[in-house]
Amino acid sequence: MTLSKAYKFLKNLFLMVCISLSIYACSNSDISNAVEVKGYNIIDNKITYNANPIQLIGANTLQSFGVGSQDLINWNLDITREFVGNVKENPVSGTPILDSNNQWLHSLEAIVAENRANNLITILCPFGWDGTTENLFTGKKPTETFFYSDFINQLELWAETFKDQDDVWIEVWNEPYRFDRADGYTDDIWLSDMTTLYQIVRNKTSSIILIPCAEQGQDESVLINVGSSFLNGKTNVLFDIHAYEKWLIDSEDNMSQRLSVLENKNLPVFFGEIAPVNSGVLMNPNPLLDLLSDSGISLAAWLWKYDENDQDALLTKDGNPNNVNNNNWGSSYRSLALKERNPKK
Repeated sequence: MTLSKAYKFLKNLFLMVCISLSIYACSNSDISNAVEVKGYNIIDNKITYNANPIQLIGANTLQSFGVGSQDLINWNLDITREFVGNVKENPVSGTPILDSNNQWLHSLEAIVAENRANNLITILCPFGWDGTTENLFTGKKPTETFFYSDFINQLELWAETFKDQDDVWIEVWNEPYRFDRADGYTDDIWLSDMTTLYQIVRNKTSSIILIPCAEQGQDESVLINVGSSFLNGKTNVLFDIHAYEKWLIDSEDNMSQRLSVLENKNLPVFFGEIAPVNSGVLMNPNPLLDLLSDSGISLAAWLWKYDENDQDALLTKDGNPNNVNNNNWGSSYRSLALKERNPKK
């Protein structure tokens, strides 16, 4: 082989090797990117599945008292927000137990398994410490509760148990701080408390974490003020807003503007509770339901319960939509749930 031919051969060989290495690197990068976006994640301000935006319609449920989510499928629901009212005693795994209030409690793993069998996402939400009314979480400053240290241990156990299960999301607290801020609330307190609780969960799992708003969940101003700061350096965060009188007695125009502000701030929000009655006041959720549906925001109704004597219950004891003295709440929500989803673009 002449020197010229040898040079051409080596040159071509070098080019082929470079091309092969480039293709291999790109292929590995594509695989890596695909892994990163697999399953349920928050991307920008959107809930996504395999990187595609989705809208979820769901309900708050009481499966710790009795597992069974098949009926939710008949309403075309996508997600449950599970009421855990006795965090102290509710088993994470194993068979049901009889708690100190003489109430049978089913394990969190059993609830998740039931929901997963019906293709439902599960949000595990701590509502109360020991099953008593006085130790419900709503309206309390987390760090000022006598059970805070023990609660952190339980929250950590939840996160470890459902580590990296992308269809199991954990909310860190239900409805913190008083509705009137008479407890000395400031946004800095929220920022500190929620950062601590977020990190406890994030240290154990990569899945979505829900962070509640202030004023017992109804005040979104904290998100507007410090939500972007909270998101810095954090992943898979979804802010939970509750829509009762601070939303539902507002005008439709104002509600629309409030949603636009959240959208313009690029904040990922989920309306984790909405119902027609709160503090004895009957309201009409339908205007907000329509706004949320049209804007692609996901939500969960309060409450999946078979009891026409409870105005917030979605069903009668016979399993029909509950429309008793509640602005046709059952039928309105079922109609929304049966609609085609409208995810954010």
